[in-house]
Amino acid sequence: MDHLVNEMVRIYSTAVVTDRHGQEYRLDPDLEEILSKSRDYEKLKWAWQGWRDATGPRIKPLFAQLVAKMNEAAIDNGNHGNHAVVVANNDCSLYMTKM
Repeated sequence: MDHLVNEMVRIYSTAVVTDRHGQEYRLDPDLEEILSKSRDYEKLKWAWQGWRDATGPRIKPLFAQLVAKMNEAAIDNGNHGNHAVVVANNDCSLYMTKM
């Protein structure tokens, strides 16, 4: 599982978003600055969508593999899946009533 998490962190921390002028923006500090301080809707939308497009498609299959492995581990440890571990470790009474 560690290799999946490490790869997801690597993708997340090294992704780059490029604007229409060719300027590159990294998460830290560039996009964090825009997302935390800008009040320009279009600029915020551009930063969020660009970051999501640069990371999401690459992380999605790794995340699915991670969840599958976490479920396997939870079942091997006598749970009904990882959701049972999460629920057992949190006060999720409201969540459970909606499941």
